[in-house]
Amino acid sequence: MGLLAIPTASAQEAKAALTAEQIMSQVRQVAAFQEAQDLHGVIRKKSKKTPISLFLRGKDIQFAINGGKERFHLRLGEDDQQLRELINGKSKPFPSKKISEPIAKTDVSYEDLALKFLYWKNPRIVGEEKINGQKCWRLHVSNPGKDGRFREVSVWVTKKQRALMRVLGYGPRPTVQPIKQFEITKVMKVNKVFTVKTMKVSTFGKNRRVNGITYIEFQKPKR
Repeated sequence: MGLLAIPTASAQEAKAALTAEQIMSQVRQVAAFQEAQDLHGVIRKKSKKTPISLFLRGKDIQFAINGGKERFHLRLGEDDQQLRELINGKSKPFPSKKISEPIAKTDVSYEDLALKFLYWKNPRIVGEEKINGQKCWRLHVSNPGKDGRFREVSVWVTKKQRALMRVLGYGPRPTVQPIKQFEITKVMKVNKVFTVKTMKVSTFGKNRRVNGITYIEFQKPKR
């Protein structure tokens, strides 16, 4: 799904999705059913802005950074995703060492844009909370592999719309310290689908204090 699609659900569908896997599945599947769409925006840290574009093509989401100087894409499957680089027009597996590297010295990495944790197996519901007045499920899921920085992740999803509201990524045990937080602060409606307009990404130091903030901001497409 990358970081854009926020699914909507009818009241009947909202009651039907009772398990953690059903909830997570609805959050990640919508991107595969969206119409072809191009989104443009920036990754902004303080006054520095890095142009970014997303090209949605069914089950393939392409990312272009700095006007296309760097390109990679996310291939969506039923139960997994593949992150691949585009070099000289050829698609290659994304280097595992690079996936957690920051983009343009910001707090956003390649795995952050891909939101890989939405595809980790065996999520579980650990509670219910309110975020910005919205009733949310809190789900927890552990990294089944060794790639990326996050070993565990908590995900907050609204009950009414299945909207991804907040994500908190943790480091390895035994400390399980928070490493990074994602907060969707603004949304926009594109082709009858609610999509992220602004996402705030915060990184934490060892003292659990915020030591970096970056915003991902998209413009609403013109008709």
